[in-house]
This record gives sequence, structure tokens and C-alpha cells, in this order.
Amino acid sequence: MRRSVLLLLGALALAACGTPAGAGGGTADVDGAWHLTGGTADGAGLPAPPGTQATLELAGDEARGTAFCNSWFATARLDGSALSLTEIGRTEMGCPPELMAAESAYLTALAAIDTAALDGEELVLTGDGVELRFGPLPAVPPSPLEGTRWVLESLIDGPTASSVLGEAVLELASDGTATGSTSCSRWSGTWQRDGGTLRTARRELTDQPCASGLGAEDVHVTAVLEAGPAIEFREDRLTLTAADGRGLVYRAG
Repeated sequence: MRRSVLLLLGALALAACGTPAGAGGGTADVDGAWHLTGGTADGAGLPAPPGTQATLELAGDEARGTAFCNSWFATARLDGSALSLTEIGRTEMGCPPELMAAESAYLTALAAIDTAALDGEELVLTGDGVELRFGPLPAVPPSPLEGTRWVLESLIDGPTASSVLGEAVLELASDGTATGSTSCSRWSGTWQRDGGTLRTARRELTDQPCASGLGAEDVHVTAVLEAGPAIEFREDRLTLTAADGRGLVYRAG
């Protein structure tokens, strides 16, 4: 369940085509969130399973997104119309075969891209036998810290991200009470926001043996919550990061 790293053999250079991405300097033209609206590779359409999507998010030197099943990550550098992506990685969550096939096709196509252009409101990425078209991803309204049921999505350990095997949630009420779970046990207690950190005082409600494979996950969640982690909001995502680099990524549920 660790994050796998796909090392590209070379940088992906994106040259001008139509209206160059990043024209005028910087990354203002392409920074933001995009979703795949269509794509072809070697003359065949890329699979797009219903009810799922593939996305591309660019913000400064970071690139990330979803690939129908897993999340993917990369370091990005855009200089005028030249873009490089290095150390592309993804989480290793298992999904049905049709989703895994679509994910593989999408990531393979991304690795083949060498040009980018803006076509109206669309971002078009092309390469040898590949064309990917993206539309702007509608903004997700930010979820409030209080009163939201936060569902754990990923565990962070330094540069490594992994998917969650069990179920862990976090609920912070406006009256200062808190409830949650850590994959193996449930708890209740109190919470407060101390500047940019979260402080909790917790009491276990259940204490039972962890199912196979969940022990390390439970320890990770508990350690981060007890460390007074730093809070970061991004739309419907809440990230808690301890001083030792371990973290938890929740999504509003």
C-alpha cells in the first residue's frame, strides 16, 4: 500500500502549439484543476469508466490528480511553454480491473505528452500518438472544520503516501466535543484549535484487537492525532501533519 514511484526516463518538454501554455511567463495560464474530457492513444479512445474521472492539478512546482482509481503525484516545472514532470508516483489502492486498466492507460498517455496548448477554455496535451483534452474542474466549496464528517483517505509518512485499509473518521463539533475512529477503535473527547494546530483530549470507547493488517494503520492515526498536528485546508480536504512528517489526509464525507 505504499506509494510507488515511476521515474521518467527524461523530462516531458511541452512546446508551443496553438496558444502556448504559460505564455507570458510563469504558470498562470495552466495553474488550477482540470478534468479529462477525452483522449486518444495510437488512434484509439482512452477508456473512461462511468462514475469516475481522471484529473490534473497544477500549482507552482506541484502536480497531482486522480487516475480513475488511485491518486497520483509529481514535481512539475513550467518555464514558458516547457513543462517537466519528475518522480511521478501514485498510491497503490486496488480497484476493479476496468478501473485499473483505465488508470494505466491514462498514466501511460501522460508520460508520452510533449506539447501543450490552450484551446479556448480547454487544455490540450499532445505527444507521439497521444492527445488528452481537459476542461476546467469546477471548484469544490470548502468544507468547514466544525460539523463536517471527515473520512480518512490517505496516510502520509514523509514523501510516502498510502491508501487506507480500514475506516477512520473525525468529527469536530462546535461545542468543543469530538468523536472519531482509528481503523481499530472508536473514541470520544474534546478538541480545540490552537493557532494552526489541532489539540485533542481523547478517551477510548472501544478497545478490541485490530483486524489483520490494520495494527500499523491504527498506530499511525493515533500518533498523529496525539502529536498536536498542523492543520491545512484545501477545498473538501483536511490534512493533519505531525512534526515528524507523518500525516493524515481526510476528505469531507
